[in-house]
Order: sequence, then structure tokens, then C-alpha cells
Amino acid sequence: MPETKTENSQASSYPTAYLIGLVIGILLLIPTLLIARQHQLDGLQARIFYDFNNLSDGFKLPALLFTEGLGSGYPIALCVLIPLLFKRYRLAWRFFVSAAATGVAMEIVKIIAKEPRPIALLHGRIHERAVETGLNSFPSGHQAIATALALTLWFILPKKWRWLAIVWIVAIGISRIYLGVHTLNDVIGGLAIGLAVVCVIRLLPLAIAKPLHLDNAPALLKRGF
Repeated sequence: MPETKTENSQASSYPTAYLIGLVIGILLLIPTLLIARQHQLDGLQARIFYDFNNLSDGFKLPALLFTEGLGSGYPIALCVLIPLLFKRYRLAWRFFVSAAATGVAMEIVKIIAKEPRPIALLHGRIHERAVETGLNSFPSGHQAIATALALTLWFILPKKWRWLAIVWIVAIGISRIYLGVHTLNDVIGGLAIGLAVVCVIRLLPLAIAKPLHLDNAPALLKRGF
């Protein structure tokens, strides 16, 4: 089915927004990575960390539900499986590629930063409310994945529901700091990676995007590839 003039108009207006998003992602990632490589948690960043981390233990269960339900493997599975059930294969594929690419980028940056967890940086003087197996703190993987999934969802949501994507991103960031497993810098770094990856995928040249089934954003909700 040929695209309408409206679809063509929308598609042609997107690249500028994606380019701006990519630049913002890079501008956020570079300074946060440099801060992470210092392996220090003090000053304003420590104050912000303690402001959230010292909140009541009554928020622990909701925070754990947010962090696992919106920023781990579960939302990735749901974002892929639900479109598949409705035969929206292109949308399912875009969610999968966005999450996978974000995961790869995140792991590369973790190796570069090698930043210890807040409990190590602050010598145990925190409320650690979640157990993390990974030793490297920067960037927040949950934040990176949540951002990538939420922004992918953003482009297909009706305008009146797009606030849900913002709530998703913010809720994950706050919960990770509250649980004591990440700093604000880690959260911003994760957001930067998720944002940059989504924008890079959207900016792929047609010659690359088309064979990978990552082209034609307005057709995401149509059945099949």
C-alpha cells in the first residue's frame, strides 16, 4: 500500500529530530563517562544520591517492581512478544534491535568506565536495597534499556499517551538511585546511550535500513514486514 502524503510529510520531518536527539545523547554521554572514570562520588552528586537513597524503606517494593518490570529482560520480552501476537513483525523487530544494540553499547561503555558501585564508592554507607551481580556501575543498564524501549514506543503512541514513555524513563532512574545501585551520573549515562541508539537506528541510510527491515517508521503498526 503506498504511503499517504501525511505519512511522507511525517517521515521527512523526523530526521532533524533524530539528529538533534543523537547530538544530545552524545553530549550527555561524554561528560558523564569522564565523571564515571574518576571513580568518585562526592559533592552535589553524593547529596542527590543520599536524598533519594535515604527515603523510607516503604518505597522498596514499588521501586523493585519498577526496576524489574520496566528496565530488565521482562519489558524487552513483552515489547517483542505483544506485537508478534498481533502480527506487527516490523514493530517487534524494531523493539528487539533497539534493545540489543543498546545492550551492546552499554557493555562497551561499562568496560571503558569501570566505575564501582555506589556501595564501594561510599564505603558501605548507603541503603543497598537490591542485589546487582555486575561490578561496574556506569552506565545504568536498566536505564539504558528502559530509555530505548520507551522512546521506540513513543513514536507509535498517540500524542495524548506519550507522557507514559516519559514516566517510564523517569521512574526507572529514580528507582535505581533509591535502591542504592546507581548514581545520578549512571542514570544520565544510561539515558544518553538509549537515546543515542534509538536515534542512530532511525537515521540509518535507506540502503542499510531497508534490508534490515528498519525503514519506513509510519508502517510500524501494519501487519508483517
